[in-house]
Amino acid sequence: MRRGRSVVLVAAFCGVLAGCGQGVATPVAAGEPGWSAAAASPLSPRTAALGLWTGREVLLIGGSDTPPCPPNADCARDETPLPDGAAFDPATNRWRGIAAPPEPLLDGQGVVVGETAYVLQDELFAYRVDRDEWTRAPVPFGEGYRLVAAGDRLVAFLGSEENNHGPDYVYDAAAAKWDRLPADPLSPAFDRTMAWSGSELVLFDQELVPNPGAEKPSITRAAALDLATGKWRRLPDSEILATGPWLAAGDELINPTLGGGDGGQVGNWGRVYPYGGSVSPATGVWSPLPDPPPGPAAGARTGTTALYFGDSGVVLDTTTGTWQKIPAIPGDEVTGRTIVAAGALMVVFGGASSDLVADAWIWRP
Repeated sequence: MRRGRSVVLVAAFCGVLAGCGQGVATPVAAGEPGWSAAAASPLSPRTAALGLWTGREVLLIGGSDTPPCPPNADCARDETPLPDGAAFDPATNRWRGIAAPPEPLLDGQGVVVGETAYVLQDELFAYRVDRDEWTRAPVPFGEGYRLVAAGDRLVAFLGSEENNHGPDYVYDAAAAKWDRLPADPLSPAFDRTMAWSGSELVLFDQELVPNPGAEKPSITRAAALDLATGKWRRLPDSEILATGPWLAAGDELINPTLGGGDGGQVGNWGRVYPYGGSVSPATGVWSPLPDPPPGPAAGARTGTTALYFGDSGVVLDTTTGTWQKIPAIPGDEVTGRTIVAAGALMVVFGGASSDLVADAWIWRP
């Protein structure tokens, strides 16, 4: 049994509806911390939209309008992907419609590279923000791959080598072709993730051995790739259990996942190993997270960028090394919201209470 865990970020994406306009918008007051209601969305109520930040707008794409199960009920939910999307500018509090993707999207993953948003769901779809135009991009790989933006390049990497083997790839958008990355220096692994440090592509993983975590913790390993030279550097192993997610903050990559594991009563490891921590890829030095207050982790932020995976809990402010508590969103409790880091802001959309909702909120730290 694996005792490490990783956090998956959910993003939202929406398409154009006939007659969708920007609506009446009141600019959100700059500098005032807390939650502000965003202008009314042109999208229908939904969950599981894909959300991406372009550097100026939040893209919300697809999702599902299947009603939630009643509390304490066990019901079958045959979710149908939605075929639309929209873009939201938090600076002006305005929405606009966007072209519909080639296919309805649900449970896809995506990243933004330059002016292009890439969404991987069986196929790879590319949305040119400046042209409001979708195209299909070829892929040389099958299931199990994930996307990461590496500066001005798109990288696709295999998430686990348990049941599948294959190279990782970098995409040449101008030539519409994929090139194989050099093989990494680590042995076969699971829970593979990648992050861009600002100058190198950093791989994090856990060694693939029989019964991982049974006799000793499955610690996070790391190696860094210089995309210009194709050379890998092996970094020192960590003493943390989670291989992601990661926020680039100065010369460090920070994984703000709180909690830890000790192996349990059977096969106890003798002490608690934390899930999260930070590493300086340039030096290979690992550091623990600052002591947090009570509450689940919701992400981390710098002064201008952020990583958010919860709309409640605590966020690590890397500028001060302290944790900040997120206040409750006004109104009824809503679960399953799409959460997007828009610079240092948090934008949340949709979700379900007793019924589906289509409201959006902005949190300013």
